Amino acid sequence: MTRMPDPRFLTGQLVCPTAAVAGISRNGWTALEGFNPSEEEARAIMVRERFDVLPIETDGSVDAYFHTLRWNDYSKVGRADITGVDLLPLDTQVRDVVRCLADQSRLFFFLSDASEVVGLISVVNLNRRPVKVWLFSLISEIEVRLGEFLSRHCNDDEIYALTLGRAKHPKYDEVKRRYQTDRDNGLELPVVEYLYFSDLVGLVIEKGLYGQLDYSRTSFERSLGSLAELRDEVAHPARSIVREPEAVSKLWRRVQRIEDALGKLRSLTTA
Repeated sequence: MTRMPDPRFLTGQLVCPTAAVAGISRNGWTALEGFNPSEEEARAIMVRERFDVLPIETDGSVDAYFHTLRWNDYSKVGRADITGVDLLPLDTQVRDVVRCLADQSRLFFFLSDASEVVGLISVVNLNRRPVKVWLFSLISEIEVRLGEFLSRHCNDDEIYALTLGRAKHPKYDEVKRRYQTDRDNGLELPVVEYLYFSDLVGLVIEKGLYGQLDYSRTSFERSLGSLAELRDEVAHPARSIVREPEAVSKLWRRVQRIEDALGKLRSLTTA
């Protein structure tokens, strides 16, 4: 008899933040109040606080906002009414926020609960901890599955010889010491557990295993190679993922590459 998996034991995507978690609540933002606030008043606040979007609250509702005409350029600001194209539901997943920002070439969305504006998310919020944790969880899964994939096709002696055995960079000295100490203590873990993400990617390329993941060498280098850089960015709390508006499209391409890689690795591994 075929048993259906118990959903309570499935891992799947463990971290899935919403726009509300990554964005800013109306209760915590700075807004202009009144029926007809001036552009000068708005620009003064935006310059002082380095805001590119400044909501306008009138009689308890938010129906308009001031915004910079060019991101981070406070020489001139404009006013606009909030319409449907400016809104995303507050429970929209961050993955879809990134997609919408990239596809629509936008820099922000107001967050809504039914018909009420309750918050805001902009490109700068993509640097917040919940977004980094989400990305790191996905890249970590790729890393684990890539290690399992390599262990199925190469023995530990071969993996060590091609990686730690010939590594000359000082950053590997501590890794090799830890590997040897573990072995001396009887803890014989797979060599892949001691390698950096970039080592795993390089090993797949050197062994020509990318074809088994349905990649060409070029597409594997481009897709997985760029994720090694992203891993370093999300692993460092002080490092920003999005430093300029154009970086949102780059981030969305990387998210797509993550999803593509995970789809291929999940079909071949059990991690």
